[in-house]
Amino acid sequence: MLIRLQCEQRQWRVLHPDKPEPIEFRDGVRAFDFAETLARLHFTDTGQRASVRVESSGAFVEAISYG
Repeated sequence: MLIRLQCEQRQWRVLHPDKPEPIEFRDGVRAFDFAETLARLHFTDTGQRASVRVESSGAFVEAISYG
């Protein structure tokens, strides 16, 4: 599972592949912590790979990966 964390104009949002709408945050730290928790719980519950990708200004990095 890939959970995307996007920053656009200082607004953060978490995009979960199973949710139709993004989850909005004003604070990047809280958004990152939320995305990391989702990935960790997915891996713990299913044993399947889960990662968080941070995207900003057209660049991205896979910040965390479980499994």
